[in-house]
Amino acid sequence: MRRYVEASAAHENAARTERLLERIVPHPRLHARFVNTLARLEYVGVRKILKSRRAERLDLDGIQHILDEAVHTLRLKKAAAALGQASGVDVATFAAGATLAGDAAENYLQALDHRAEEALGDLPPGDRAEANYLLTSAAIEVRAQVFYPVYDRMLKAHDAGFSVAAITKDEDRHLDEMAAGLGANLSDWPRRLEPLLAAEEALFARFLGAVEDAVAHATHG
Repeated sequence: MRRYVEASAAHENAARTERLLERIVPHPRLHARFVNTLARLEYVGVRKILKSRRAERLDLDGIQHILDEAVHTLRLKKAAAALGQASGVDVATFAAGATLAGDAAENYLQALDHRAEEALGDLPPGDRAEANYLLTSAAIEVRAQVFYPVYDRMLKAHDAGFSVAAITKDEDRHLDEMAAGLGANLSDWPRRLEPLLAAEEALFARFLGAVEDAVAHATHG
């Protein structure tokens, strides 16, 4: 899995993300909405896990994963609320106006989930939901391992008042768990994961474009 993280970190999307964060983090009004977008992404992730995992497949690590992602949602939401209160931006909900390209963020996860479903179409229906959870989560954890360290460095550089280092640590553990789960449940998981990671890069690039447009509109609109 680490080689996939390294490959994603070397992709143009990573440098593009850093440039975009440089345009957002120094500006509390933009930043509040962006952090709220991240909280919305984590919330959608929690919702998807709850829908995809059957009780007979859910172990202690699985429950911990749900809890971790819910805590990430809460931490990010609190950070967004603090930024919003200080800058006069309403981020009380995940409505479009309270986020920065929040709908595009949710569409990114929904599309990734759909791509994983397509990649697993040959599996029996009873196995497909669990495999989708593992495959989609692995792709998301790879992205998290690239995004959150860059974001945390940016937060420190601009004295943003909060950190996402704890989220990064959790996502690192989740990536190892997804690797173990894929190895135990899908003998050909690299053949399925690698095209999904390529699709994820394209979908994430589309999301970045939506955020860039939202920043431009907020700045010049």
